[in-house]
Amino acid sequence: MNEHDEVAEAARQLAAAIGRRDLSAIREWLAPGFVHRALGGDRADAEAFLAAIAQIPGDIMSVTLEQIVVDPSPTGALATGVQHAQVWLDGQVVEDRRAFVDWFVKHGGAWRIQAAVDLPHQIPRA
Repeated sequence: MNEHDEVAEAARQLAAAIGRRDLSAIREWLAPGFVHRALGGDRADAEAFLAAIAQIPGDIMSVTLEQIVVDPSPTGALATGVQHAQVWLDGQVVEDRRAFVDWFVKHGGAWRIQAAVDLPHQIPRA
């Protein structure tokens, strides 16, 4: 498996862990010093990021990635694409598609996410 495929698989595994609300597994995917930032907004460290996932309202049915593109570099890899979440909330399925930008680094021989940017605009299904 090449670096592109390794990073894409790490991103997919992280999305699946978020879909299961598996905070322990999510924590394993985070590199030391992980930061999450909302576009133009607040910065959240790993603990705040995990707490936000735990507090997502409703039942998460799935979180998958679409249109993932990976650009490896000598110091890490940029992963971009569309995250598709389905959440059961108030008796209905809520569909959420939004663009994402994640920076992955090698840590302990494995790709881990170092930084994530939340892009608030929903993407219509292609």
